[in-house]
Amino acid sequence: MTNILLDLNILLDYYEEERRERFPASVEVFEFLKQKDFVFISGSSIDNFEFMKYNLLKIEYPKMTRKQVLQIVHAMIKEFLSYFKIAKTPSYIELDYEDIEDSQVIASAKAVNAQVVTRDRKMMEKYPDHTISPENFLKTKNQQPATSIDFANLKKQYFIYQPELEKEMDMVLNNTSYIMGDAVVELEKNLQTFTGAKYAITCSSGTDALLLAMMALDIKPGDEIITTPFTFIATAETIAFLGAVPVFVDIDEKTYNIDATKIEAAITEKTKAIMPVSLYGQPADIDAIQAIADKRLKTKNQKLHIIIDGAQSFGATYKGKTDSNLGDISTTSFFPAKPLGCFGDGGAVFTNNEKLATKIRSLRVHGQSKRYHHQYIGMGGRMDTLQCAIVNVKLKYYKKDLALRQEVAKKYNQKLKTKNQKLTTPTVEENRTSVWAQYSIQINANDQEPTTRDQLQKELKTVGIPTAVHYPIPLHLQECFKYLEYKKGAFPIAEKVSEEIMSLPMNPYLSDEEIEYITQTL
Repeated sequence: MTNILLDLNILLDYYEEERRERFPASVEVFEFLKQKDFVFISGSSIDNFEFMKYNLLKIEYPKMTRKQVLQIVHAMIKEFLSYFKIAKTPSYIELDYEDIEDSQVIASAKAVNAQVVTRDRKMMEKYPDHTISPENFLKTKNQQPATSIDFANLKKQYFIYQPELEKEMDMVLNNTSYIMGDAVVELEKNLQTFTGAKYAITCSSGTDALLLAMMALDIKPGDEIITTPFTFIATAETIAFLGAVPVFVDIDEKTYNIDATKIEAAITEKTKAIMPVSLYGQPADIDAIQAIADKRLKTKNQKLHIIIDGAQSFGATYKGKTDSNLGDISTTSFFPAKPLGCFGDGGAVFTNNEKLATKIRSLRVHGQSKRYHHQYIGMGGRMDTLQCAIVNVKLKYYKKDLALRQEVAKKYNQKLKTKNQKLTTPTVEENRTSVWAQYSIQINANDQEPTTRDQLQKELKTVGIPTAVHYPIPLHLQECFKYLEYKKGAFPIAEKVSEEIMSLPMNPYLSDEEIEYITQTL
């Protein structure tokens, strides 16, 4: 259902006995919408409601004091504000001087992409594309569009936290501290508290977080870094960008993360680091990887750094520790569709090593040790203050969002495991947790029932179920990595999974009805 904004006349109809009898449709709309999300009241309507309702009650109860009448009116306002959100009147409003109040309401509705439910005929005639009568709304209230399931549902999350987000964004805009403002320092402290890592350094993206990590570890051209071919390109792209060589190792067929048992065979004298990816939100087998690095140091005196690409897994745990608190350096992304996302690009680097943290802070501001004194060749890698302010708000509620994601995944698992043996549901190892950045299933095609993933995706799309594929071509077969001279068949598990994997809608706000519809349809 689209966002809705209730006009002042609907509120007055609900809170006046005589009008309740004359306009029952208004009452029915109010009762129906107070159980729904994303229903708004224009900020301009609140004081108008107070003024009009006060005067009506004063006429009805002339012996009441001003204080007594206001107590009644304010109780009504508190009640409807417990149901509905406030849509502020934006500063870019175009006032209609023939009816200033109407133009304010319409501007508020446009700001939150809402349709106004109103009995004001004049408003409906002037703004037909933005208004609907209570009677017409009731006729269409249960007509849900076929494509109503939202894959990530970023809009719902925005409206849930909108008042706090607006407050923090306004503070940044009013202070004009757009770069390295107070919210940056605040977020870094909050990230340290959340993860347990000693140092959290925000940066401009998850991709730049990886670059900063490798630059801090002095990765040079010709150095080799072992990683997975089944991940987003940024993992290997950043290695190549620094002139180093990505060395791929096949994945585990259950978790889809790098197979730690195959890493040791890929190590050479040029290997400088291992970069596991916490794919789909679940950390790799870090203890096994650390054991390999420790063994190499002991037997060959060769230091292998461990860099965690946690772009998809902020908040996930491995043996009770967040994966931001593992390895020599861990990174994450605050890309909007991540479990913890900002409203643009952003990321962070985590470490428990003070020397590395100091260097990373310098590298993200062009290698400066102090203004115009450049100790290193660095980059412009800061996360802007506005994005930090946004993540600060979301971080306060992140544990709740993660719990909701766990519930969604649990329901998917329960329903899919009993309904369809052609689907392989995700495996999360007992010693770790996933934040479910994606809920990805494998389509087990065979000669007898050769249903392809593409065919299934098309059929699901026709019935309003969005899907996604992460990732259809493993990195060793991408054109940009031809120079590495990997051939098809080099990593058979990654290749097989890339042809069969498919992600279903995953966000904290999927309803039981939506999950039931998706799983039944599958």
